[in-house]
Amino acid sequence: MSHIPNVDAANHDARPRVMIVDDDAEMRALLRDVLERNGFLVGVHSSGTGLLPLLESWSPDAIVLDNIMQGATGLDLLSGIKQRHPRTAVVLVTAFGGSDVESQALRLGATYYMDKPFRVARLLEVLRAALHHGAENIRCRWAEYG
Repeated sequence: MSHIPNVDAANHDARPRVMIVDDDAEMRALLRDVLERNGFLVGVHSSGTGLLPLLESWSPDAIVLDNIMQGATGLDLLSGIKQRHPRTAVVLVTAFGGSDVESQALRLGATYYMDKPFRVARLLEVLRAALHHGAENIRCRWAEYG
């Protein structure tokens, strides 16, 4: 399941574009609502399947990418995303992570790694910082529980 804002209209919209890729419908809805209320133009996709071609038609400034999904994991998709869209900030989020997943995500080009559950306010900080300073210039781990 995908929802992408109209491409022609989006091209004339100055808001930063964020793609949420998560198989959890409630998480997609929550993040979409919060990000839209905070000035982002938001697209959503429910799995790893078909994501890369979708990114060609709607090129986001940032991607919030779940790691464990049907079709492909976030780690599986990360190198392809960064190869095609090197300036796109990618925040990998997962409930089943750990230091191995974190180090692999950062090695593959993730801008940030966040453990679920995370505070949405922290995600907003991460996205704003990455979009302001550039995805290539900021690499750190933001993990917060609660």
